[in-house]
Amino acid sequence: MKSSIRLNLYFSFLISLSLSVSVKGNAASSGMDFEAFNSHIEHVRTLPDSEYDYDSHDYYTSLLRLALSKTESEYGKAKLTFTKERLVQSRIVKELAGKGGIDVFWTVTSKEREATAIPVRVPLLNGIMGLRVSLVLEENLSNFTVPTQGKSLTEMVAGQGHDWPDYEILHSNGFLVLGTSTYDLLVELLKKERIDYFPRALNEAIVEQKALKNKGIVIEPNHVLYYPSYIFFFVSKAKPELASRIEKGLKIAVEDGSFSKLFKSYVDTEHLNNELDLANRTMLRLQNPLLSEETKALSTSFDAMRYLLSAY
Repeated sequence: MKSSIRLNLYFSFLISLSLSVSVKGNAASSGMDFEAFNSHIEHVRTLPDSEYDYDSHDYYTSLLRLALSKTESEYGKAKLTFTKERLVQSRIVKELAGKGGIDVFWTVTSKEREATAIPVRVPLLNGIMGLRVSLVLEENLSNFTVPTQGKSLTEMVAGQGHDWPDYEILHSNGFLVLGTSTYDLLVELLKKERIDYFPRALNEAIVEQKALKNKGIVIEPNHVLYYPSYIFFFVSKAKPELASRIEKGLKIAVEDGSFSKLFKSYVDTEHLNNELDLANRTMLRLQNPLLSEETKALSTSFDAMRYLLSAY
């Protein structure tokens, strides 16, 4: 009972803090007309799922639908629709910069992305995105057996998407990083030993390892990387009224508990701790030079590792 109360307090505190940064202010600073706020948007366009999304696409689209439903009385009904084309992250951000083919998407935040599209500063994964364990080849596990405060990891080659913020974060902290355009190519590079390890968020690693187990890929057991990192909804610069609506809907969902319920259905914190043995791993704390001043406020007031270990 006490652990459940503690989890809810952490969750509510982080969300309430993030909501103190107004989406309206972001859009207003870009010279946008807020008289459009009450205009009715019938269709909200986002990207379709892909083979390697696993459950994540369902979670974020469910969260988006939840936010839209909570504001239906004020804004009217809105239907989530999906484009036919799948895009890499850099292209997604460009589409959100103006009147592109999508209205909203979820991605890891950075100063550049927050300047290009409208960020809704509610951490959709409660801050655990910056906790990273690595997918490695089972036959190479002996290379990772002795924790050495990151020396061995920085000497080996990590794989990341070339347009992911994580690529630049790892590189700026002295890691050797090989970048490519898609997730499936990174898996192929790992199988072919072109990269030594593939850092993933905790929830991603568990789901993906189970899917890739028949390919000889496992989770490295001794290290966990941590840097402040958050996934936000990003909204087209052409749709400030939609950004405001999503923010309001998420706030209502946080207050009535439906946000937390959906989050827990996707991320089982007790299972993460038990499966990954986080408390007994060597943690390597890295700096994230890509955060805006507004988003840094989340990082200075919230420790994702402490949250996760206290969640049960």
